[in-house]
Amino acid sequence: MGIGVIVVTERVVGTAEVTPRPAREGAGAGRPAGPAVALAGLLTLALHLLYVTGPLLSDEGGLAMVARWWGSGGEYLYGPQWVDRPPGLIATFWVANLLGPYGVRIVAGLLAAAFVLAAGWAGWAARGARAATWSAWAAFFLMNSPLTQTFALNGELVAATWTMAGVAAGIHAVRGRVSYRSAVALGALAGTAAAAAMLAKQNFADAAVFLLVLGLAEGLTGRVRRRRLLAVAGAAGAGFALPVAAAAGWAYTHTGLGDLVYAMYGFRVDASMVIARSAYAGPDSRLRELLGIALLSGIVTLAIAVVVAGRRQVRRCSPLFLACAAAGLVEVAGVALGGNYSPHYLIGLAPMLALAAGVLAVQPGRGRWLVRLFVVVPVVATLIVSPAAAVQVTRENTVQATGEWLERAAERGDSVAVLYTHANVVNASGLRPAYPYAWSLPVRTLDPQLTLLAATLTDPRRAPTWVVGWDALRTWDLDAHRVARALATDYVRFATVCDHPVWLRRGLDRTEPPDPCAGTGIQESSIESAGRPAMPGSLPVWTSSPGARSRSSARGRSSPAGPARSPGWSSPSGCSTGASAGASATTRRASST
Repeated sequence: MGIGVIVVTERVVGTAEVTPRPAREGAGAGRPAGPAVALAGLLTLALHLLYVTGPLLSDEGGLAMVARWWGSGGEYLYGPQWVDRPPGLIATFWVANLLGPYGVRIVAGLLAAAFVLAAGWAGWAARGARAATWSAWAAFFLMNSPLTQTFALNGELVAATWTMAGVAAGIHAVRGRVSYRSAVALGALAGTAAAAAMLAKQNFADAAVFLLVLGLAEGLTGRVRRRRLLAVAGAAGAGFALPVAAAAGWAYTHTGLGDLVYAMYGFRVDASMVIARSAYAGPDSRLRELLGIALLSGIVTLAIAVVVAGRRQVRRCSPLFLACAAAGLVEVAGVALGGNYSPHYLIGLAPMLALAAGVLAVQPGRGRWLVRLFVVVPVVATLIVSPAAAVQVTRENTVQATGEWLERAAERGDSVAVLYTHANVVNASGLRPAYPYAWSLPVRTLDPQLTLLAATLTDPRRAPTWVVGWDALRTWDLDAHRVARALATDYVRFATVCDHPVWLRRGLDRTEPPDPCAGTGIQESSIESAGRPAMPGSLPVWTSSPGARSRSSARGRSSPAGPARSPGWSSPSGCSTGASAGASATTRRASST
């Protein structure tokens, strides 16, 4: 995409570099850039607060659920749950949970604002106050686009913020007019931030690459004293090692270091093979959608502007340019190799793109006007579109409604399993997760025969109280016969909630609240349903055998099964489950008869 291409214009006479005017380069050069950068950061926080009351997306709700139950005990890396994410990300969600029901979105807003401020710092350290302003406002639209789901707390947002902070600290340490001790401290901060980025999202190595290339290139040019450069490099290495060692020590004392390494890297290899073998065309369609989002959000146009503005300086290879180019390539590779091509992947391109825009927007020549144009236009569009987008995103949807229905119907100590996606339903319910794989890709990769799921459903000690059918049993060609048999023998179809079947374990009494979606206009989130699988290998509706009954202990009589409304749910071999849909709250028993 060319996003990694950034050129710092430096006059060259023969092979010797001539230092630019002080007002154009170096931390501490020129007037302060504080007001413009601060305004961009405050507006970012303000726009993010518009989304704070909205239902959590699948990833952020699921990760909040993992963090909630992290310390409750269990055999997996994060207690009762397994997820292919580093502990730094789960720790971020743990902190967000401490802030209350809106904590996840509040932390997302704070991180986005911090990214904008860090981008301004990086631009200032690289080229002065004017570059800081342009970097901050480029970061503003990159951190506020509803198309890339920047309003949600996810691994990309957390890691990108750490990346931007590490890059800014690294530039300031190496190129800034600071004391020796300050440079060493900044180097340590840069290394720590680079490690924190990888401990939030494992493919975010761009800050580490940036620091490494910048240090090597500056050493080769001789512009920075070798003693100072070595001290900064040593501090950066120590700063990087500290959080990595802490994470490794934590993993070693829990389930083992190998489990952490597999969750961060080994699983991605196995999962990519599963995706490659799958006949499901979802990743291809999502890739096309991702490219469209990159264009509509202004990312592509700004990237093109960066390439055009810097085309004459590509061959000048300043240390800053080399570092940005290398880190930018890492960012592009991270998006391209992601596999699922979710919209928030594009957040990974923001650090180098924001820095590039700031530096190139103040270079001499006509190219800077192109960069400025494609910063200003998305900024204006973001200010216009974001309030309307927030109204759409914050509407109650079927995920939130189903989770809250479970919370009302459940009793203390109940647990739940959602088949096979939408971990945010579990989070919205507040119930303990009974099955360790709350996302579809771990299910397809680690439990493709659904052996563990079937065993969980039939184990009296581990079986979930509730089972929610969100995807068809045989979605992704999963072998669901044992699961269907377990549902038929150990569960009763208790209700249909927002067009999704809900089972209750046999022998239990629970009060059935009314369906929150009946006649209310609550719909499935368009964000959640984007790229949803087409249910290959599944029959169109759930079928119950004739005469299936569920018993009401309050009335002591049976009632006929309710209508089957959930598309994609079908019981292999015609297994009977029992069904009922109540219009008002009634106490019902999942009978074993």
